[in-house]
Amino acid sequence: MSDMPRDHLHPEDLAEPAEKVARERLEAEMKRALWAQQASRSWAALTAAKASQPNL
Repeated sequence: MSDMPRDHLHPEDLAEPAEKVARERLEAEMKRALWAQQASRSWAALTAAKASQPNL
């Protein structure tokens, strides 16, 4: 069992996949932030419209 070859990955071999994962995670966070910003603006616009037209 100890005679089996092992994969020795060097840091430079791991850098590209790690960078890709980090980039994908950042893109997902940015999409969520953009969605939240748009939702907040929509909510603010809806609230302002209701406030300017009472009793609807």
